[in-house]
Amino acid sequence: PELSSRESLTRTAMGVMFRVVCVAPLVAGLVWQGPRVQSRITRLGAATFSAQDVKALRQESGAGMMDCKKALVEAEGDMEKAIEWLRVKGLASAAKKGERATKEGLIETYVHTGGKLGVMAEVNCETDFVSKGPDFKEMCRLLAMQIAASPSVQYVKYDDIPSELIAKEVEVEMQAEDLASKPEAIRAKIVDGRVTKLFKEQCLLDQPYIKDPKMTVDDFVKSYVSKLGENIQIARFTKFELGGTVKEEEPAEEPAVQEVPVAAEPVA
Repeated sequence: PELSSRESLTRTAMGVMFRVVCVAPLVAGLVWQGPRVQSRITRLGAATFSAQDVKALRQESGAGMMDCKKALVEAEGDMEKAIEWLRVKGLASAAKKGERATKEGLIETYVHTGGKLGVMAEVNCETDFVSKGPDFKEMCRLLAMQIAASPSVQYVKYDDIPSELIAKEVEVEMQAEDLASKPEAIRAKIVDGRVTKLFKEQCLLDQPYIKDPKMTVDDFVKSYVSKLGENIQIARFTKFELGGTVKEEEPAEEPAVQEVPVAAEPVA
């Protein structure tokens, strides 16, 4: 049966009221996001920074674009505060931190079981506050253990190797018999690979980390750079082996045999 105009009007009005009742909370939810979100929206509106500011912060910190934007929002556009915010969050890259001066740190010692092998290592950081913290001390102890477990290691990094030593090794390898028939350019490339591999085996930062061989010692140090928010550098190390200063005695020369002249017998 057809509805009367009054019934039709009533149902239409009820439908409108239903939509208002259901949609109103959703609209309110969009408008009111709670104190935290509202605070962030307020800061976003108050912060004034440009795309150039974001770019400059990325170049300074090495952090990602979105992290730089968030840092500028939190710092209300202040570049220095934004950098500090990224440091606290551990988002500034290790590469950028590596450019900052390191004047503090620790000298860590480790003596292997049995007392026949010892290590002394100097590890530097930026502030006295970090150097006295338990995380930094733990890292230094692990690095000293790594050095003790790496008998071939003589240098911290590849750049520490004297250039004349590398040049001498290149000269020797260029004369290798198995490369004699190779063209000059190919021979030089092969020699460069051999020499680099040889010396990297003597560099601490290029060694597999003893507790996780999937990462290098360099990766291990960088993980603490991100964790502590400071530049960390291994300055130097020394290994002590029992008896290492004792020179092997050369075998004594046998005394020369002296010929004793025999007196000639008298002629009869």
